[in-house]
Amino acid sequence: MAKGQWVETYIEDRKVAYSKEAHCPVKMKNTPWLYCKYCGLLFLKNKATIWCVRMGCNYEYHNQYKAMMRRFSKQKV
Repeated sequence: MAKGQWVETYIEDRKVAYSKEAHCPVKMKNTPWLYCKYCGLLFLKNKATIWCVRMGCNYEYHNQYKAMMRRFSKQKV
């Protein structure tokens, strides 16, 4: 997806336009991870976080967000 490209999605029966905006990583004082000062995302080292970092600060508005989080958070028994 190109930067600035709009994708329409529905959140709670509302039509919301997704646009990719870059994260702003900042180092916290007592943790080994970075976090985004705009959206609060912790930059953990897992597949879900990597996907969210690629999608930008508005990752929750992406039309594949729910499906990807379900896929990445499956418990292995």
